[in-house]
Formats: sequence, C-alpha cells, structure tokens
Amino acid sequence: MNYSARKIAMRLGLGTLKGVRFVLYVLLLVLGRALLPVANMAIIIGLVVFLFCVLIRPDLSTPMFASAGLAVSSAALSVFFEAALRAVAPANVVIVTDV
Repeated sequence: MNYSARKIAMRLGLGTLKGVRFVLYVLLLVLGRALLPVANMAIIIGLVVFLFCVLIRPDLSTPMFASAGLAVSSAALSVFFEAALRAVAPANVVIVTDV
C-alpha cells in the first residue's frame, strides 16, 4: 500500500468513526430525555422509602435495603450515562445540565 492510499484509508476510517460517534451522541441525547427524569424519580422514591423505613419502621429491613439499592443504582446509572454522553460528544461541545 503506497502512502496516498494509506492516507485516504486513514481519513475514511477517521470520518467513519466521527460519524458513528455523532450518531451515538444524538441517540444518547434523545434517550437521556426519557431516562434521566425516570432515574431521578427513582432516586427520590428510593430515598423517601429508605428514610421512612429507617426512621419510622426499622423492622422492615427488606424494603429498606431494596429502596437503598434502587437509589444507589439509579444514581450510578445517571452518572455513567452522563459520562458516556460526555465521552462521545463532538469536539468543542459543552454539555450543560439543568440546575
């Protein structure tokens, strides 16, 4: 393979990779509109049930640990989703989350 053919193949490969990353970025943006509010609601529900079980009904250990697991796993899902979104974001794109 000569130098020009290698350079063309390299540009085609990088262009394809950038295209796939952009498609994945758009899909994650669309998916995030539905996934993140559900994950945030699961965090709130898990914390409320956990605090209720800890403060008012400590004898209910199964719902207490299940709700703690729900809150922690939803928070981890939210953090990993945001990290994946930032990883595939195109160059010079600043992702601002709502406050």
